[in-house]
Amino acid sequence: MIIIYTPEDGEEQRWDLKTARITAVEAEAVERATGLEWEPAKSKVLNGSMLATRAVAWVLMKRDQPTLRYAQFVPAAAELGFEFDAEELAAIREGIETNADLDEDERTAALAQLDAATSGEDGDETAVEADPEAVPKDSAGGASLTAA
Repeated sequence: MIIIYTPEDGEEQRWDLKTARITAVEAEAVERATGLEWEPAKSKVLNGSMLATRAVAWVLMKRDQPTLRYAQFVPAAAELGFEFDAEELAAIREGIETNADLDEDERTAALAQLDAATSGEDGDETAVEADPEAVPKDSAGGASLTAA
């Protein structure tokens, strides 16, 4: 999962949670700020929780701004988001392809939607912003999407 912060008056910042190596102290800070344990907090980001997304972005921002307090980090909702990384997109694709609850028309439509969302203008695959409607609930077993 890639956390994205795009302030209206600044440069976009992106953090891949697989490579960002969240420390235990940072995870604990997210837990204190949200009242959620770390793993559920990551899942909440995937489900669109602004509380969880803001808290994760805040601890990542603290790396460059150590004195930044949670109460000081007040981004607009549209400035925060996430994208799936390539591995997560592959898991989503596999989940769609193997989901026994989808008929062939639904499977074809879901794969076409995934392909359209992940293809850049030059045809290269890129990360895609999460669209809860685009991913069948049973795809990828859910758990693999939150393992960062």
